[in-house]
Amino acid sequence: MINIRTIKTAYKSLSSIDFTRKIINSLIRIGHISFLSKFRTIFYFKSNHVKLGKNVSLLGSCYSLNLGRDINIYNNCVFELGQDSNLEIGSKVIFSFGCIVSINKSLKIGDFVQIGEYCSIRDTTHDYKENGKPMMNNNDISQPIIIGNNVWIGRNCLIMPGTIIEDGVVIGANSLVKGRLRSQLIYAGNPIKEIQARPTTL
Repeated sequence: MINIRTIKTAYKSLSSIDFTRKIINSLIRIGHISFLSKFRTIFYFKSNHVKLGKNVSLLGSCYSLNLGRDINIYNNCVFELGQDSNLEIGSKVIFSFGCIVSINKSLKIGDFVQIGEYCSIRDTTHDYKENGKPMMNNNDISQPIIIGNNVWIGRNCLIMPGTIIEDGVVIGANSLVKGRLRSQLIYAGNPIKEIQARPTTL
């Protein structure tokens, strides 16, 4: 005859073991992910001072790399670096969720820079003026991008090749950024235009 009490005791014991197994597996998984993330960071950026979020794509390897401290790359960002590219990022820089950085020539970013969600920074475009073949087969045109210190770039902006953003600039969301943006001004729009000067403290 089946003993109901024995079955209940065995079930509780199995449940306890299963719960413990889940906790241990979770801890191992968290540690494993943390180790892999740290390894990827050091291998790709050659630095301990970059914090990677989840699902960050790291493609290619640049020629020259110079990084500061406390760089945060949030979830789902993409870094695509050409073999001849130069990348310089200062300290206290944030790439928010879903940013794309695609560099074939040069990108220089200063200190205390905030880059909003889903921004795209690209130093290369196709030469659409060559009309004898499909545009996708035309030569690339690359121009360096420079972003100064204490810059805030709003959500979903596109930073075009050759752009120079001077210190203290604020850029509104959804802006198409091209040309030289002068220091301590607020810009926005598509195409981008100067809105006003930043307030000065007394």
